[in-house]
Amino acid sequence: MEASLPTIPVTEPVPTPRGLTIRQSWYLIFILFLWQFAAAVPYGVIEVIGQKTGFSVPKGVLLSGMYALAFGLTVWGALRKRKDRRLSFTAIKPAVYPVIAVGVVAFGILLEPLTSLLPVPAWLQKMLEQTFTKDAIWSAVLLAPVLEEILFRGIMLDGLLKRYSPAKAIIWSAVLFGIVHLNPAQSVGAFALGLPLGWLYYRTGSLLPCIALHFVNNAIGSLPLLTNDSLNMSDNTTRSFIANDGLYAGLLLLAALICFVCYRTLNQLLPKPVSQVV
Repeated sequence: MEASLPTIPVTEPVPTPRGLTIRQSWYLIFILFLWQFAAAVPYGVIEVIGQKTGFSVPKGVLLSGMYALAFGLTVWGALRKRKDRRLSFTAIKPAVYPVIAVGVVAFGILLEPLTSLLPVPAWLQKMLEQTFTKDAIWSAVLLAPVLEEILFRGIMLDGLLKRYSPAKAIIWSAVLFGIVHLNPAQSVGAFALGLPLGWLYYRTGSLLPCIALHFVNNAIGSLPLLTNDSLNMSDNTTRSFIANDGLYAGLLLLAALICFVCYRTLNQLLPKPVSQVV
């Protein structure tokens, strides 16, 4: 009687996520816009029903639901397409978070002179003021940092890093992040913010610091809604509080210095990046 060989359990290998091309990234943006348009239909129907019946869902809830639905479906489709639904939420050193918070405040002060000078047509300004109201604060502060980081860093940048050099991948993800915001004042600011966000993801491979940075940025940007009914994207809030030109110039220099110190500090705290190009 022949001795039987021991059975070795066979485990299926985890599929290696394929890289994402720039063309495929544009396709993701297109899909996001389609879902946003589709999500706007039930939003409009619910508002009309509310106007006719007198029973209406709070506008903030509707806006948040429409936003979450469009981004959620885009993320779900993208993860399904790449055949790997894992996202990285690896813990990082706690000391990184206060540095991120200080850095993003200084970075926002530096950006204000630029974004406030960008021309915004009157019709677009009116539309933005109607959109960015107190009702939108929950989606802007709570949902956007999570959903946008999952899509633009966890899926898009992660895929681009597997195809291209870190610099090219980070720049392209920032470009697409800016474009999706649609209006000049927001697009330029979003592109600029997308660069440190991309660098953070490249250095850590984790969405946690990116979500933290995004949260602090949006929370600070939404502060004017505590006293105003809507947001003016072309406002230079810091300048309105500091009328003296010399003091304002000094503040900008200080903000630039703080950004540099934060970058150097993060460069020491964060692990050295590992090349992801395959």
